[in-house]
Amino acid sequence: MACLHLCRHSLDCAIYVDTGKAYPETLEMVRYAEGIVPVITVHTNQAEQNQREGIPADIVPIDWTRLGQSHTSAKPVMIQSYISCCFENIAYPLLTEAKGIGATEIVYGQRNEDSHKSTARNGDKIEGMTRLHPIENWTSQQVFDYLASVMEIPKHYAIKHSSLDCYDCTAFKSDSQDRWRYTLSTHPELYRKYAQRRDQLTQALADALRGDE
Repeated sequence: MACLHLCRHSLDCAIYVDTGKAYPETLEMVRYAEGIVPVITVHTNQAEQNQREGIPADIVPIDWTRLGQSHTSAKPVMIQSYISCCFENIAYPLLTEAKGIGATEIVYGQRNEDSHKSTARNGDKIEGMTRLHPIENWTSQQVFDYLASVMEIPKHYAIKHSSLDCYDCTAFKSDSQDRWRYTLSTHPELYRKYAQRRDQLTQALADALRGDE
């Protein structure tokens, strides 16, 4: 959102990837963005991808992956890397859409301070497009100070994973405590759906550690 405001006069459009599991707050932010620049929405199907590849997790027992189960035995649930889930449901569709519209530059809000970030840096060219990271050296406080000067900051921006892409995401466990608490208090029905998958994953990981089939 900081990049959107900062670069609003030089952007042709923004791309939003709707996984089918977005929080209402996220869709509200997309509508807000549409008042600044044209927004292209790309629809993906996280539910279908997860059904095929498994529940996303930070720790993945090989025998519980789709490939692993084909070589060992069927398990109660399937597990996949959170990196695979995010790439297939968000990152790759976004990149594909950008290439499809002939983009030569693409702006990301990636910062050096981020714990999870691409190895790409400002000015790198990937897939024929130059990556621009205008806030690469900004701190979190600088981001919030800037946002406060251009808009009313949404309450959910206080959450570490404030993009709220998928309400039933079971990955990023160490960084998602505040997201779970927020979901429980504001969207209990979505929390129940998340908790069901979390419990399935927790049991599966425990079984994998014990060597249970």
